[in-house]
Amino acid sequence: MNFKIISELFLEDGSKRVKILISGEELIFLGFILESLEGWCNYTTVKKNRPFLQLDIPPDFIGDVENLLGFLRKWQI
Repeated sequence: MNFKIISELFLEDGSKRVKILISGEELIFLGFILESLEGWCNYTTVKKNRPFLQLDIPPDFIGDVENLLGFLRKWQI
């Protein structure tokens, strides 16, 4: 998948917020993947009709989501 992490921030509760720049079609595929991993993170589009996705990842799943994103970067759709 072709995406770029544009910011990472740890929140007060220990969760991690990641903002991703991603094309519209791949955003849909990434959304399907994240939906299937219920509880790993919450995600939303930052602004309507913009190619940005925001993930809020609970502390228990930060490593898992980082591994997933690393794998998906290498995966070609």
